[in-house]
Amino acid sequence: MKKIMEYKTWIGLAILFALIYWLPLPIYILHVIILTLLYAFMGTAWNLLCGYGGQLSLGYAAFTGMGAYTTLLLYRSFDLSPWLGMLLGGILSTLLMAVIAYPCFRFGIRGPYFTLASIAVAEILRDVLTTLRELTGGSLGLSLPYHPTNFWIFQFDGKKEYYLIILLFWLIAIFIVKNLKRLKYYLIAIREDEDAAAALGISVNKTLLCAALISAFLTSIGGAFYVQYFRYIDPDSIAGIGLSVSIALISVVGGTSTLFGPSIGALILVPISEYLRLSFGAKFAGLHLLIYGVLLIVTIRFLPDGIISLFSRKRLRRKNDETKKQSETKVERGNANE
Repeated sequence: MKKIMEYKTWIGLAILFALIYWLPLPIYILHVIILTLLYAFMGTAWNLLCGYGGQLSLGYAAFTGMGAYTTLLLYRSFDLSPWLGMLLGGILSTLLMAVIAYPCFRFGIRGPYFTLASIAVAEILRDVLTTLRELTGGSLGLSLPYHPTNFWIFQFDGKKEYYLIILLFWLIAIFIVKNLKRLKYYLIAIREDEDAAAALGISVNKTLLCAALISAFLTSIGGAFYVQYFRYIDPDSIAGIGLSVSIALISVVGGTSTLFGPSIGALILVPISEYLRLSFGAKFAGLHLLIYGVLLIVTIRFLPDGIISLFSRKRLRRKNDETKKQSETKVERGNANE
């Protein structure tokens, strides 16, 4: 039964993605869909360590910034293809994560201390990017040199190509997280009771570090896509704490420790945020952020396990109803036999 439901879900998603590609959607609608998939991709990466592992990090903008600036600078300076640049950016991001995570996990710096450490490293990187004006453009940022549609240099005149690429990235992230079953079990065990997990033979530091490195690499890929899509970056937009908080909130609201929780959070919050910004951003500066914040508070207050918990509740009710019907049927058969 579970396999059938899973197949139906993937078939439904395949049909939906095909319709999005082939239907003549307005450009802005396609832009919102691309943004949604981008945040779903980065939220899925964040969820591996911070959701399953329970290690809250608000410094993931450091990895998006590392991936974006590495890709852009290598292309501007050496004409290196962004496809290769994003891989090098991912490697640098894993090294940066190792610098943060290894001493924290090795010496038991967890919980709020790990959160503060991640914020500190992200802010240091943002300040460095702002200070190195000759290399990074400082607070003015850098733009991507324009070229006509060219797959090798990751530039397209239309949006459908970017949609297909970020869709592929999201599917790869879902596939990776879905198949890291043993790692996820270990992470959940560590999150629930670290001492008990260690007593069972789970290497706590090694498990958390492995999840952190995979998570950082994927997030860096998201940063590389960001600069190729928007063709402009600055330290505040790609490496500021606002981006880190957005990635975390989307995952928390959608539902952590679940495969599709961050994607559901992105599917709901990103379009709402864009609509509020478009509707109220020009008339009442900051009002869209206030409304967005209220929606987040209400969701977290009444759905602490995330929006995805609504689906699990329905599934649980359905199972209970089926079990009840089976029990009633057995009782009726027993009475008939008597």
